[in-house]
Amino acid sequence: MIDLHHHFDGAFETEALYREARRRNLPQGQLSPADFAARCRVPRNCNSLTDFLAVFEFFYDIAQDLDFLRQQAQKLPERMAQTGVIYLETRFGPHLFTGERYTAAGVTEAVLEGLAEGNGSPVRLILCALRNAPTQHVQDLVDLYQKYHTRGVCGIDLAGDESKFACREYAPVFDRAHSLGVPITIHAGEASGPQSVYDALDLFHARRIGHGIRSIEDDRLVRRLADERIGLEVCLTSNLQTGNAATYREHPFRRLKAAGVRVTINTDDPSVSDIDLNDEWHTAIEQFGLTEAEHKELLQNSIEMAFCDDAMKKRLRQQVTERLG
Repeated sequence: MIDLHHHFDGAFETEALYREARRRNLPQGQLSPADFAARCRVPRNCNSLTDFLAVFEFFYDIAQDLDFLRQQAQKLPERMAQTGVIYLETRFGPHLFTGERYTAAGVTEAVLEGLAEGNGSPVRLILCALRNAPTQHVQDLVDLYQKYHTRGVCGIDLAGDESKFACREYAPVFDRAHSLGVPITIHAGEASGPQSVYDALDLFHARRIGHGIRSIEDDRLVRRLADERIGLEVCLTSNLQTGNAATYREHPFRRLKAAGVRVTINTDDPSVSDIDLNDEWHTAIEQFGLTEAEHKELLQNSIEMAFCDDAMKKRLRQQVTERLG
């Protein structure tokens, strides 16, 4: 399995976060283990992206420690291998973990060191900025990509609540990123409608769209996504939790796929959503009646849309063929 949309901070081990909160005498460490774990997961009554994103605010400050970030990163390749993931692109907002002690470069370096020390499946890092952040944060990501792309940084991203922040002022920075050949994926078409996807394509030069499911509301956009071979990183469970699909059966995944859009199956935020990629594939197969041929086709989509080199893509194709024929 291949996961292209997997938030690093949404995959922190909850028990490790709790231990870190207690070690540093943070307020969150005063909770019981059960209450702490509950706060790290999406609540049952969550029905919007705003509510979903609020979960992360609970633990961001706990992870503002380079040793903690390095340790979590080191464990990630093995955790992926244990769940059958053969390649992962995990997105990560370095500015969220700087606190008052660190730089975005120092945070990125720590995570890359951890990933390099890990043993298991290949993991690449997508650097992410939030939509309510200063433009300088996006400029930093471009600079960090240039500095670290030979060490595992494979692209940049823009995340956050697109229903509140269109962020068109970032366009000149993404123009620069595009001119430098930086691979770009943008969260869009989730909390906001088709215009956010048009912006991601026209202003931010995205070759992949995080979620993008509300593209289905615009036939012209759907045709464009198919014609330009833009990848949609679909995250079924997350889309229900954020209220952007009422039920799995009403999710536009099948319609987008039928229209020729390159859709892929992904987790979004594993620990926050309390899932892994096996759960998402099981859901997709069960809810949409995917055939073995479609399963392989979706994995091939992931390979083609991955921000990795041709040698890695060849290796992944071989692995998929060995497993699925």
